Amino acid sequence: MNGKNKVAFVASSGGHLEEISKLKGIEKKYDSFLITEKSDFELKNFCEKKYLLPKMDRKQVLFFPKFIWLFIRATQILLKEKPDFVITTGALIAYPFCVIGKLMGIKVIYIESFARVNNPSLTGRLVYNMADLFMVQWEDMLESYPKSMLGGEMF
Repeated sequence: MNGKNKVAFVASSGGHLEEISKLKGIEKKYDSFLITEKSDFELKNFCEKKYLLPKMDRKQVLFFPKFIWLFIRATQILLKEKPDFVITTGALIAYPFCVIGKLMGIKVIYIESFARVNNPSLTGRLVYNMADLFMVQWEDMLESYPKSMLGGEMF
C-alpha cells in the first residue's frame, strides 16, 4: 500500500469495531473510511468519514430482504468511494463488502476475530477463499485456515 491508496474499514458494532480501531496507524496513513452498524458503541477517533448501516441479525424474520439490501448498499458505497482495499474484522456486515469488493477487483484483507481461539467464525469461513490476505490472531487457528498468516494479537 502507498499513500495514494484508499482503505475501506468494515466491522460490525461492538468487539469487531473495537478490534478494527486498533489499526489506527493504517487509518491515519491512508485515505480511509469506516462502514459499521448504527449502535450505542461509537468510535470518535477512527475515520472521519463513516457509513452507518442498520444492525441486522440472521434470526430476524426479514433477514433475507435486509441482507439483499446490504449487498445493494455495499455496491453503492464501493462504487462511490472506489477503495483499493477492504480491511475487515467481520462479522455479518462484512460479507457483502468482501464479495462485492472482490468482484470489483478490490483487495480484501480479513482479520479473524480475537475471540476465535479454537473454531472459525461463519464470516471467516465464507471469506477465507476469496480474501487476498487472511490473518488469524491465534496460532491454533492456522489449523482451520492453513493459507492464513499469523498476525498476532491486536489488543
